Amino acid sequence: MNVIQALKTIPDPRSRRGRHYPLFSLLAIVLLAAMHGERSLRGMWLWARQDDLITHPDLGLRAVRRIPSLATFWYAVRMTPAGERERALAPLLLAERDLALDGKWRRGSTRDATDALRSVTLAGVTVGQVWAQRAVSDGDELAAALALLEAFPLDGKVISADAGLLRPPFVQKVVEKKGALSG
Repeated sequence: MNVIQALKTIPDPRSRRGRHYPLFSLLAIVLLAAMHGERSLRGMWLWARQDDLITHPDLGLRAVRRIPSLATFWYAVRMTPAGERERALAPLLLAERDLALDGKWRRGSTRDATDALRSVTLAGVTVGQVWAQRAVSDGDELAAALALLEAFPLDGKVISADAGLLRPPFVQKVVEKKGALSG
């Protein structure tokens, strides 16, 4: 299954009158623009207007011959439940084999005399999707990493982690959950 096929499985929540453009086309354009570094819906729309996406046969826009308005994108994204997008794209993300686990200090989270917030994050190496996060309490990054691994299916996944986490309990947890470690 590719991304277009996955997006086609999302039911269109718009009324029949509001379906001049296929929902999968609008969502695919938003994804493409995000992959090109656009972070706002307006930026994604502007990017789509500059690119020659109309001629791409998989996007289904040849018949309309123009990129939809910003309002059309906004309405389609707003009306489509996030859970539906996640459900449709989950099989593609689950196919990701290489994952990276890393500890993070949250910039801008320091208040008065308190330390910055810390967390451990598990992310896909290829897609860059964040799979899971856990807060680090009492400075114990290893405990947070173990809790994260406990809740996440690792069967067939290859995990890379920084040297501070590669201790016997971490390695045992990865092996116990049928994962592998990357050097």
